Amino acid sequence: MMRSHKECEQMRAALEARSGGAAALERPRQQHLADCAACAEWAQLQAWSRQVLQAGEVAATPPLMSAVWASIHRTSEQAWDSALTRSFRYLLPYMVAVVALVLLAGGLMANHGAPTPVQAASTAFSVLNQPESSATAGVMTMANLPSQDPAHIFGVAHRQ
Repeated sequence: MMRSHKECEQMRAALEARSGGAAALERPRQQHLADCAACAEWAQLQAWSRQVLQAGEVAATPPLMSAVWASIHRTSEQAWDSALTRSFRYLLPYMVAVVALVLLAGGLMANHGAPTPVQAASTAFSVLNQPESSATAGVMTMANLPSQDPAHIFGVAHRQ
């Protein structure tokens, strides 16, 4: 028997509305499924889809909020560390260039009559390794050094 398209649409709408499937339908609709092969196949496909979805459901308890916040905190720390590392990596050539310029300027300024640090160190080392003579012993005694007030060194007050 030929069914109208409208009856098939109503049947499929009724099947969609009821989650129980064809068994929960009233008598006239069950008769429609028995007479219409397309709607019966559609009802079987819907029942099979429902079973597949129900079989795939996973009963999982959500994690504790403390675990969620700890994960967010870890992720944000990692993001901050990687951003800091990345910015340092980009700034490193500029920092090296600035240090090289400062050292170059310091080296040029040091050559204006003042000994270089290597020359000063070698001179001090040679003076310390010489045997003590009367001239150097007299220079290095505390009696010959002028008295200095700590306030005078810092320029705070003058000694009366």
